[in-house]
Amino acid sequence: MLLTKRFSKLFKLAFIALILCGLFVITNKYMDENTSVREYKSYLQDYLDSHSNKHPSTDAPVTDDSSSSKVNDNAATRKLKDFYDKVFNFLILDSPTGKSARNYGKACLLNGDIGDRPDQYEELHKLSAKQLSKCLELSPDEISRLTKSHRDYVEHIATLLLPKGTYKGSGIATVGGGKFSLMAFLIIKTLRNRGTNLPVEVLIPPGDEGESEFCNKILPKYNSKCIYVSDILPVETIKKFHFEGYQFKSLALIASSFENLLLLDADNFPIKSLDNIFNEEPYVSTGLVMWPDFWRRTTHPLYYEIAGIPVNMNKRVRNSQDDITPPAVYTKDLKNLDDVPLSDLDGTIPDVSTESGQLMINKSKQLATALLSLFYNVNGPNWYYPIFSQKAAGEGDKETFIAAANFYGEPFYQVRTRTGVEGYHENKDFHGVAMLQHDFVQDYSRYLIASKKTNDKYNTMKSSASIKFDKSYSFENYFEEFFENEDTNAKNHVDVMFIHSNLPKFDPYDLSETNFLTIDKKPARSYTALHKIQNYDIELENFKALKEYVCTNKNPFKYLDDALGEDKVKWKKMCDYITERLEFLESTHDKAIADK
Repeated sequence: MLLTKRFSKLFKLAFIALILCGLFVITNKYMDENTSVREYKSYLQDYLDSHSNKHPSTDAPVTDDSSSSKVNDNAATRKLKDFYDKVFNFLILDSPTGKSARNYGKACLLNGDIGDRPDQYEELHKLSAKQLSKCLELSPDEISRLTKSHRDYVEHIATLLLPKGTYKGSGIATVGGGKFSLMAFLIIKTLRNRGTNLPVEVLIPPGDEGESEFCNKILPKYNSKCIYVSDILPVETIKKFHFEGYQFKSLALIASSFENLLLLDADNFPIKSLDNIFNEEPYVSTGLVMWPDFWRRTTHPLYYEIAGIPVNMNKRVRNSQDDITPPAVYTKDLKNLDDVPLSDLDGTIPDVSTESGQLMINKSKQLATALLSLFYNVNGPNWYYPIFSQKAAGEGDKETFIAAANFYGEPFYQVRTRTGVEGYHENKDFHGVAMLQHDFVQDYSRYLIASKKTNDKYNTMKSSASIKFDKSYSFENYFEEFFENEDTNAKNHVDVMFIHSNLPKFDPYDLSETNFLTIDKKPARSYTALHKIQNYDIELENFKALKEYVCTNKNPFKYLDDALGEDKVKWKKMCDYITERLEFLESTHDKAIADK
């Protein structure tokens, strides 16, 4: 009898445990298998709290070739295709019709880019909401259609479920295809030269397939591989869209397999080891790090109306990049903000404008940001690029990522240290060849120091009402104290992390055709201040790679095969240029390193 009772109790306990396990499995399946865009914040916060700083090692090669692994990969690919098929269907359904005529009002005061240097302070009133609204002309009907399409897309993607585990690990991605595959290879060589071991994925756009030598034989040697858009997006979807230029970067962002992603332009060379960047602040806490352009923001005020973003026109929250000092210190009359730059007001996208040649993003934490930036880029040339930039230099995808994060109220960090420049002089004229972007970790540490020092100064005040306008305040002094110092031995120096080589591109065919760089019939260097870039002789290293892979070994780049064909004269001309250029760079290397 006792045995029967004990058995009965055991049976009941086992039955209850079975039910609980069943509930757990079912809950886990339906709650964890997918991530809702609408509810992803709370879900992902728990995920990030438990997984931050626990990125899997990428140094060891993957050796698991089991059939179950392949089955799982295929299943994940199918789920990803299904997910983005829905996303692109919403893009088709919700994208606004027509395109901006790009007409600007006669009263528009924008007649050149405006920076935040003292010599341009008198132009800052041009960036007020009142003045910016006089520029790009949008009709009431266009505003109505843009508002509806934006609202509809946001509502639609909020219903989507991203398959769990879609994105994994950490790595770097860039766009290849055509000449960009060659440039992507030079980036990869630079990464490995500078001690970065993170895996790299090169996105191959539709129509640029056929890079078999490059993709199958060269890249695997460097822990890199090609990702074909056609493998990620359904063929039917690809046929419905025509992507160009900057738009491919938004595709690379979603097509890359990495959860933690550094997205690079194909002419952007990282010169510091990047292996630990995804474990550093402020990336860990924000999941989105961006870098600055030279100029103040010129976004049209109507963007905020179109997106339904509330802007408090009566509340100033920053002075350009100084979001630490109390606004009362640098604003004479906080009740009259008519001439204050729009981007200084509460709710707006902060200054300065963004340079998107490099972007760090956690695609789980910033899923909505990624999907909305895709919408902005798909509709960029027709609408959003001119709305965001309004005559500013470098119009393109540059503002789409920060705008999307700002819309959702997602955290982000944009580097404060000003963009540097590298270049050469010819006939007393300076020719810039590269933008220099700085170490975000060092920059953030400077920001924390600025925050503590500034807050300590004003926290001694009895109340916020006692903080008064200070005519001795200078944004330039604030900036120079904490962020601006090219002296590599200075305590507040911030290293260059990326060389964004805008001009020239390291395209050997184009360079040989133009005979770049020759001054007074003599070869010259385009990078003349190597101390700025940690004495990394980028020209020399790139021409070494070009000599080895284009001329000495069998050329693996389809772009050059297509451009030169079987024309031995053209091949000889290009390789002679590469050889002569390399000899010059080798002979002048020591002097270039010694020059300050």
